[in-house]
Amino acid sequence: MQICPSMPEPTMQALASTINRLSPFYNYFQIDIGDGIYVKNKTVQIDEIENGYKTINNYQSLVFDFHLMVKDYENEIEKLEKLKNKITIKNIFIHFDLYPNLSLITSHYSLFNIGLVLNPQDHISDLNSRYALKAVPFIQIMSVTPGVQGNPLLSYTLNKIEQLRLLDYKSNIFLDGAVNDETLPVINKLKFKPDIICPGSYLCKTNDLKNHVDYLLKFT
Repeated sequence: MQICPSMPEPTMQALASTINRLSPFYNYFQIDIGDGIYVKNKTVQIDEIENGYKTINNYQSLVFDFHLMVKDYENEIEKLEKLKNKITIKNIFIHFDLYPNLSLITSHYSLFNIGLVLNPQDHISDLNSRYALKAVPFIQIMSVTPGVQGNPLLSYTLNKIEQLRLLDYKSNIFLDGAVNDETLPVINKLKFKPDIICPGSYLCKTNDLKNHVDYLLKFT
């Protein structure tokens, strides 16, 4: 499993501080963008990142995914088009329950890889009925309610990984939410594991970073 720290930081200063703290160990990060509408919490905004990205140490050598926890995702993707000239953006995540026209969006924003996010209440059967799974380049499974760090893992969400694999979905599956020392042994015992795990507060809020990084290495 690959590690991609997840960061729902409220300000550019907090985001830069967290990335600078973690970048000695990681070069791949997922930035959460919350609008205060789709999710209750409002995070740092893309405009702020465009203005403040140079406060991130060695930003030229880092890779970023953007998890759009927003209703107006097209507006945010347009902002990311400008930002991509300044930092490396790999993947963009849009929530499935907004039912985006993925093929249209992908053709319009062809320089981005755009995938889907499943909230805890979303069902694989609904996803499979609305989309050709093979056309979805990656899927992120939320194992907590999006927008809040520190919530307990909802174990039933882990079943979605197996459900996707049994439907012959071969692309990357991300797992975001409550990835920590209590849940990783459970995740690691799964017959079908996620390809990429996104620890949040386990890395971003700890006072024992080196030990937490070392612990995660056991699962990579």
